[in-house]
Amino acid sequence: MISPNRLFSLLHSTTPILVFILLLTISCRPGQESDQELASRIFTPEELKSDLEYLITTLEKRHVNFYQRANRDSIAHLNSRLLTTLDRSMNRADFFKAVAVLNPYFNDAHCLVFPLREEEVSNKLFPFYVVLSETGQVYLERDYQRTRDQKIVRKDWPIDSINGQPIRTIIDRIALYSHGETVLLRRHMTTLLFSDWLYSIFSWHGRFEMVFKNSSERLTIGENDEWSSLEKDALSFNRFEVREDIGYLRLNSFDVDEQKEAYEQFIEASFARLKKENISKLVIDVRGNTGGQSDAGAYVIQYLIDQPVNQVSLAYQRIHEGNAGWFHFRGQPGDLKEMNVANEELIHPVSKDKRFDGQVVVLSDEMTYSAGIIFITVIQDHRLATLMGRPTGGFANQTGNIESFSLPHTKLTVYAPARTFVRVNKDASIHVVTPEILIHTPDSVTTADYVLEQALHELRK
Repeated sequence: MISPNRLFSLLHSTTPILVFILLLTISCRPGQESDQELASRIFTPEELKSDLEYLITTLEKRHVNFYQRANRDSIAHLNSRLLTTLDRSMNRADFFKAVAVLNPYFNDAHCLVFPLREEEVSNKLFPFYVVLSETGQVYLERDYQRTRDQKIVRKDWPIDSINGQPIRTIIDRIALYSHGETVLLRRHMTTLLFSDWLYSIFSWHGRFEMVFKNSSERLTIGENDEWSSLEKDALSFNRFEVREDIGYLRLNSFDVDEQKEAYEQFIEASFARLKKENISKLVIDVRGNTGGQSDAGAYVIQYLIDQPVNQVSLAYQRIHEGNAGWFHFRGQPGDLKEMNVANEELIHPVSKDKRFDGQVVVLSDEMTYSAGIIFITVIQDHRLATLMGRPTGGFANQTGNIESFSLPHTKLTVYAPARTFVRVNKDASIHVVTPEILIHTPDSVTTADYVLEQALHELRK
């Protein structure tokens, strides 16, 4: 199960203080009903309709620009339709499935009605992270080992079914509730909270039956099974190697705040090796990098520049009752405050003897998101490298400063971003990031990393 802390890091980190405050809103509800009490309660139609109204009106107040992303007419139509379905009493789980269909219509991966997170089943959820490939296959994100018998399941095993349901059917169902700016991103985002979706939509917890493609083996996951990842942390997914005469820097995650010193040492060592071995060509791979801390991306960029550069051109902050006066947010609730942040957090170059001045290719895909998107727009707008791969699923101008609130009766948690960032080139239009060189994997290719091979080929020309 993804933790609230990892979720915030993956979606977009702002300041540690703000994240801490937000986490408190999730984990602490003093004087309120327990998760178990909420799960067993039956809510009246009046309470459910009140929660729906509160959801929409609060998003309108708190989201940095709700109807710039969401279509007003579509939201109004769906809201009216939902009101007609809330004519009977429901429990919390049924209400979640009723209102979470709004998530795709928000068109923002930082905005969603969050899946149910109930403490009594938290250790009984589906124990694996998964990823969705370009061709639609679902794989385990990493290798796992079961404690009791040392059973190992591999990340290159495509999943065929879970609990008798074909994996594609499961993904299709979750996509009805998923979040993100585009259809492509929403489909991939089904995997980010996969365990939570399986519980919230299918009520699956405790025991799972998995079948892998091209294998007769059926994996039974028991309620008390303990599985550990053979890759221990976010940093272990990042790596550097030399492929013949070309450096390859894999940055799978910028979620490294808890290992900041180790991450920085890793980046320093990677560029030091490039210098030591006189390597003049480099691939930086941020495919699948859903974000983390923008400072992590900046720490890489400092090796590619010879003068200070900015990460964004400006930002807009929504002022509301919850943040007015905080962090110098001056203004009245409802105000959209323009913030000139271009020169506040400049990236300064490293010394000339450490700088990499060779040829650089950066790889992106549909799951390069949040701080990952900020990284590639800095690369693109400052012309620091050639961007190759597939377009992002998310928009070039990212939202951030994610804040949470709870619905009054059902206490479902909702996230909304209060800030939006405009890329360096000041293009504030709504569109994805498109690489200079587009590469799509042919259907005939099933195992080799075709995109990386093409990037290496491009550098060897």
